[in-house]
Amino acid sequence: MWRVLDISGDNYYLCVKNNNFSVVQENQEKLHCLFEDINTIILYGNNITITNTCIQKCLEHKVPVIFCDKTYMPSGMLLSAWTTNIYGQRLQLQINTPKPKIKQAWQQIITNKLNNQAEVLKKFTAGNAANIIFDMAKQVRSGDASFKEGVGAKVYFENLFSCFYRNAKGEDIINAALNYGYAIARSSVARAVVSSGLNPAISVFHSENHNPFCLIDDLIEPFRPAVDLIVKEKEEFFRKEKELSPIAKKELASLVESNLYFEDDAYSFGAGILKYVQSYVSFLSQETDKINFPKILK
Repeated sequence: MWRVLDISGDNYYLCVKNNNFSVVQENQEKLHCLFEDINTIILYGNNITITNTCIQKCLEHKVPVIFCDKTYMPSGMLLSAWTTNIYGQRLQLQINTPKPKIKQAWQQIITNKLNNQAEVLKKFTAGNAANIIFDMAKQVRSGDASFKEGVGAKVYFENLFSCFYRNAKGEDIINAALNYGYAIARSSVARAVVSSGLNPAISVFHSENHNPFCLIDDLIEPFRPAVDLIVKEKEEFFRKEKELSPIAKKELASLVESNLYFEDDAYSFGAGILKYVQSYVSFLSQETDKINFPKILK
């Protein structure tokens, strides 16, 4: 089973020992595991040292390494590139895809995100909010010109959590938990993007000017509600924790153990993300008329 490794604190030394990943602190080995077993490495803290050999091994095994700021927001990511012999073909495909086709892709992504948000609300609330968002999903136009994503997000978060305002600063425990969970989901999308030979800097919607991973931030959107689902299910627990303890992070890391559903077939989270990203490639190349999105709830 793939593991999400959270390394939080000071004076950690990340290296390769016996060809495996090793974490040492104050001359004592704290962790030793196979690179093949790692889904994501998340770093949060000061004075964390990583050797060049360890970096090369992470790249070789396509293990994303996420660097987080004090609010658990990703501030950077180590990601392998040019990992397939079709990278050049995929690059040309991304560059040459007509703008109307890209806008259609964004329309489908936002429609699916809104539907997933509505499904999560339907699971936890008895009001009409889920139906409102279901209706919004039907009204998304090419390129989401009427910005249903933003309108839907306001309705969604107001009804999912009480006394809550969504922001990326992570100043409260719920926002911090969402930030951390989204970072895990983002790493799974990143792995699938590079494995599919796509350039993560060529976006569908997000700005390319200051974000080298904007395609990843586009393709993650339908799966944010999967993180919201975990946080909502454990909301009482998180509010008692007040900060992201190792136990809280473990709850969020369970995301990679969840399933995604394509019709009647269940896929592991990572395999489902890869199937979805490959479907995006098929849509760009006009092999299919629509992107194949999995469901987060059966």
